[in-house]
Amino acid sequence: MKRLHHFSLFCKTVAYTRSPRSHDAALLFAVLPYSASAGGDASTTGKHMFMAHYLVDSCGFDQEKAAEASKLLDGIQARQQPDSVLAFLKSYGFDDSTVKRLLLFVPKCLLLDVEKTLVPKFRAFEDLGLSPSDIVRLVRSNPSTVNMKHERAVRKIEFWQDLLGSKDAVLKLFKSNHWVLGYSINKRIQPNLEMLRECGVDGQKLAFMFRFRPMFITQKTDTLKSLINRVEDLGVPRTSGMFHRTLCALMVANPKRFKMQMELFRSFGWSEGDFVVAFQKYPALLGRSLKTLQINMEFLIHEAGYASSYIATRPVLLTLSLERRLIPRHRILATLKSRGHCERDYKVTTYMVDSEAQFVEKYIIRYKDRYPDLSELYASLNHSNASDSGLQ
Repeated sequence: MKRLHHFSLFCKTVAYTRSPRSHDAALLFAVLPYSASAGGDASTTGKHMFMAHYLVDSCGFDQEKAAEASKLLDGIQARQQPDSVLAFLKSYGFDDSTVKRLLLFVPKCLLLDVEKTLVPKFRAFEDLGLSPSDIVRLVRSNPSTVNMKHERAVRKIEFWQDLLGSKDAVLKLFKSNHWVLGYSINKRIQPNLEMLRECGVDGQKLAFMFRFRPMFITQKTDTLKSLINRVEDLGVPRTSGMFHRTLCALMVANPKRFKMQMELFRSFGWSEGDFVVAFQKYPALLGRSLKTLQINMEFLIHEAGYASSYIATRPVLLTLSLERRLIPRHRILATLKSRGHCERDYKVTTYMVDSEAQFVEKYIIRYKDRYPDLSELYASLNHSNASDSGLQ
């Protein structure tokens, strides 16, 4: 609150000391070139020129963006008003790049009255528990917040805090969706929530969807209905524990992409049923590129020696990194097998899915006295594959 009080005194000082001088504008108009192509008469162009110069000089705009934004700000003919807005934002920690980003989205915020609009709005944000840095993050990710009435903005932020359970989760959502506060709670968000809850998606399942697909809840209701129907058409019932995961997966895989993946796996001998089963077991499969799926499939079949049908029942293998996991781990196990070890453990699901620490403990450290070269081999495989793939 002290921040707002001191800033109020500052604004009054600025208003007294920075009264507009007519010759300032006249000088600017004399310096800046007149462009007949801009449209309108000379007086209209003159109104825009003052703010166009201001945006270039004080806000880092290029001339094209400044000319475009200035058409929305022809009511400003002196520095006092925009200076007060910029000073207020700077007092909260907005840096130059964040201010510029904000003005590119909502140039009209320079018309806002600091005392009557911005001060009460930011005070309301602080009352919600947001720190100055949180407010900067909020405004940076959702620029429309500045122009929105603070009562409306507060209601929406409170809604999302109650739904997501924490301030950090809300800020993360706002960062991933620049216009999330622009969606109607009553017309868009609540109907989607009710539809998901009717499908048994609530609590931890809903939290999962927000964590991995935060935009899910903001899509059109008809689009959500269509996704639900697609999931059920794939044989995943609403009672299935994979229903919400499948919804998330289908969100990023339109029917065309789904069909392309199915054709790819058919080329490796999968039936349509194999593909559906694999998808049901691991919906995130749809989030991988066709290239990744193809090269992983080729490696697992042609080098690791696994049958296509075996991979279909373990689809997670197709989502693992070829360079950082599949190749190095396969080579280590192949080396141990050639030396008469790991006959029982030599199954892909027992060593590819282990964490890095588990794998190193079970297959490197365990044999370090007998085969000290394994550690060096594993390190070289990781290094060479990372280098070849441009990871280093």
